Amino acid sequence: MVKIMKRFLQIGIVWYFALFAGEQALAQRSAPWVGESFDGAPCRGGGQGFGPFDYLQRGGLKQQLYLVESAHFTPEVEQLARGNTGALTGDLDYTLRAWPNHHRALNAMNRYQLRSGASTVSAMRRANIPPAECYLLRAVNFSPKDDMAYMLLGLLSHRKDRHEEALTAYRKAVELSPSNIQAKYNLALLLVDLGQLKEAEALAADVYAAGFPLQGLKRKLSAHDSQ
Repeated sequence: MVKIMKRFLQIGIVWYFALFAGEQALAQRSAPWVGESFDGAPCRGGGQGFGPFDYLQRGGLKQQLYLVESAHFTPEVEQLARGNTGALTGDLDYTLRAWPNHHRALNAMNRYQLRSGASTVSAMRRANIPPAECYLLRAVNFSPKDDMAYMLLGLLSHRKDRHEEALTAYRKAVELSPSNIQAKYNLALLLVDLGQLKEAEALAADVYAAGFPLQGLKRKLSAHDSQ
C-alpha cells in the first residue's frame, strides 16, 4: 500500500509540473516594466510568475484566464469593493502581471488610482505596486497591436491633463482599430479641449453615425459653437 501511495504521489507531482509547463509554454514573451511614471520615476514592479498571457488571445486561453480571474479578478475586485485573496491592489497587480493587457483590470486600476490620493499611490509603491500608468505602458509594450490598451492609456493621461501623451495614445488606438468608436469619441473630446474643432467635428460625425449613445461630445461642440 505504501508503494502504491508513493507511486500516486509521484504521478501527481509529474502531472502538476507538466500542466504548469504546458501553460507556461502558451505564455507570450516576457512583459518587462518600461518607461516612467507621471512623476518621472522609473516604472518598476513585481516579477513574473504565471504568464504573461496576451488578452487579445484570451479566446484560446480560457482556462488560464479563469484561473486568474476566479481568484484575483472577482466582481468585487473589479468594482473596487474589496480584495479577494488579500489587498485589493494586490489582486489587481496579480491579474495584470499574468495578463498585462487585461482591459477590464487596466480600467479598474485606472479608476482606483483616480479615486485615490497621492498618499495611496505612495503606499502602493512601498508595496512594490506601481502606479496605473506603468501597467499601461507595460501593456502596450507587451501587446503593441492592442487598441484598447492604448485607449486606456489615453484616458488616464487625459484625466491627468497630460494632453500630448493622451493625444498620441488615442491616435494610436484609432490607427490600430478605426472601428473603435469609444477611442474616436475620447479623441474628439480631447481635440475639443485643445481647440482643434474641425477634426473633432469630423470624428463626432463618425461617432454619432455609428449610434454612439453618450452625448457629452455633442454638448461640448455646441458650447463652442455658441461662444
